[in-house]
Amino acid sequence: MTIQNFLNRFQDTLNTKEIIIGQDVIRGCVPTLKKYLGDGPWLVCVDENTWKVAGQTLSEAMNKDQIQYSRVDIPFFAQHEKFPMCDDKRIEWFEKCIEKSGAKAAIAIGSGTINDVVKFASFKHGLPMACIATAPSMNGFTSGIAAILSNGVKTTQPCLAPVVVIADLDILANAPQRMIQSGLGDLLSKPVSNSDWLLSARLNGTFHSAEAMEIIEAGSAMLNDVAAKLPKCDIEATRGLVGSLMLSGLAMSVAGSSSPASGGEHLISHYIDMTAHAFGQSYDFHGCQVGVGTLVTAYLYEKLWALDPAEIDIDACVKAVENWDTRADQLKERFGTLFSAVEKHAKPAHPTDAILKARLEKLVANWDAIKADVNTTLRTRKSIEDELLAANCPVRFKDIGIERKRSLEAITFSKDIRNRYTILHLAWELGHLETWAEEALEVMFE
Repeated sequence: MTIQNFLNRFQDTLNTKEIIIGQDVIRGCVPTLKKYLGDGPWLVCVDENTWKVAGQTLSEAMNKDQIQYSRVDIPFFAQHEKFPMCDDKRIEWFEKCIEKSGAKAAIAIGSGTINDVVKFASFKHGLPMACIATAPSMNGFTSGIAAILSNGVKTTQPCLAPVVVIADLDILANAPQRMIQSGLGDLLSKPVSNSDWLLSARLNGTFHSAEAMEIIEAGSAMLNDVAAKLPKCDIEATRGLVGSLMLSGLAMSVAGSSSPASGGEHLISHYIDMTAHAFGQSYDFHGCQVGVGTLVTAYLYEKLWALDPAEIDIDACVKAVENWDTRADQLKERFGTLFSAVEKHAKPAHPTDAILKARLEKLVANWDAIKADVNTTLRTRKSIEDELLAANCPVRFKDIGIERKRSLEAITFSKDIRNRYTILHLAWELGHLETWAEEALEVMFE
C-alpha cells in the first residue's frame, strides 16, 4: 500500500494531508503550501546549512508567489552543543518569534530538532505548519509527537504533525552520510521496539494497534535492498528510506503515541542525550545511537528466550526488587541533579510486589504464546547488524563516542527515564539486566 493510500485511509485521524517525495520538488511546492498554510505571513525556521540546501530555493519560490515571510535561525545555547537539541528553551524562543512576527503559519526547513521545535511551538499557538525535509535522519517528520528535552529528561509530548511534508530526493540523497545512517538506524529499531510494544501489551494489557503495525510493516518493505545503496547517494534507495521514515511517523500518529517506533533502544539513546546535555558529555545523532541500542536490546531478547521459564523463581525476583524509597535513594545517586525530573517517570513505573508477581506469573504461564507473539516482529541481532554495516552505520558504542562505563550506565539506568515497559524493564525484574548488559558490552563495545 502506498503512502497516499494510508493518507486517504486515515484522513480523519492524520493531521498530515500531503507528503510530496520527488526530485526538484521544492521549486514548485508553494501552491501546495498555500493550500494548507494560507497566504502568509509565514515564519520560516532554518539553520545555516538547511538555508543553503533548501531555504534559498524555497525563498525564491515564495518571492515569485509574493508570499510574505520572515526567516529565523535556530539558536545554540551551550558551547558543548555539536548541534541544537529540541528543548524547553528553544521552544520558548520560537514561540516568542511567532508572537513577534505575527505569522499565520510556520515552516520548518530541516529535520529532527527544527521540525520538533516548530511543530510543538506552532501547535501551542494553534498555527498550521509544514516541513521541508533536508536529511533523512529520523522518523518524526509525520508524527504527532515532539521529542523534547524537558527539565533535563528526554520526553515525547503530543502535538500536531505537519500538514504538509516536502522531501526533495536530490537534497536528501546527498545529505551528510552520518545523517543518512541515523535515519536507517532509527528505522532498523522497529523490529525490536515493536517487540517491546507487544511484550507490554501481553504482560500489562497496554494499548496495541494492528493498524499502526500494518503501516510499520509497509515501511519495512520499502527498505528491501536499500542499505548498501545509500552510501552511493542512490536516488531510488533514498526514496525507499524516506518513504519508510514517513510511514513510521504516520504509524505513531495513528497509534497516538511513539510506541510503534520507540522501545528500550530509544531509552538508551535518550539517556545518552540527556546526560550529554546535563553534563557536557559526548553524543551522536539520535538514530546512530538508536541503531547501537537496538543491537543491545536484540541481544537482551536472545538472552530472555534462552531462559527456561520453569527455572524462574518468581518469589525470589519479587523479593529482590527494592521498595520505592530505597530505589529512590539509588536513583538520586545515579542521576544526581536530574533526579527530580527522572522521579516523575520512574516512580509510576516502579512495580509493587503484587503487580510484579502477577506480571511474572503471566510471563511464565504464557511463555510460549508470548514468545511466539513477540517473535512475529523480532529480528536477530546479526541480521540487523549486517544491514547497518551495509550502510556503514555505527554498530558499537565506541563508534558513537561513548566510553564503556557510560555505555553500561545507558543500558542499566535508562529504564528509569520513561514510564514505558520494555525488555530493559523485564530483564531488570528478572534480576538479569546488569549481567546481560555486561555481556552485551563484551560483544558490542568495540
